[in-house]
Amino acid sequence: MRIDRQAVYKKYNGRCSYCGMEITIKQMQVDHYWPQFLAHHQPDKDNNREENLMPSCQKCNIHKHGMKPEAWRSELERQVTMLRKSAQFDRALRFGQVKITEKPIVFYFETIFWEG
Repeated sequence: MRIDRQAVYKKYNGRCSYCGMEITIKQMQVDHYWPQFLAHHQPDKDNNREENLMPSCQKCNIHKHGMKPEAWRSELERQVTMLRKSAQFDRALRFGQVKITEKPIVFYFETIFWEG
């Protein structure tokens, strides 16, 4: 099945479905919400169906890789803990260049409500 890139791009109005960054159609990468390598768990469903295809910026798509969204959310939530081990991050924190917030990871697509 051929993927309709324009339809995927329009799905979230030219934004990455994960971080919400504005992207051009040329920058957009098509991500599979339910990862392709897990398609064998749902053999009755076409993994390239429109509802499974998400517009993504390169950074989100590369980092999510083959993770399910909830596994990736958990990975993202551990980022600050990993960064705190870095001397550069610790220094930036002490000099007030960065601030740690206890904010849950909410993907952009979770903030959009569609009429329909």
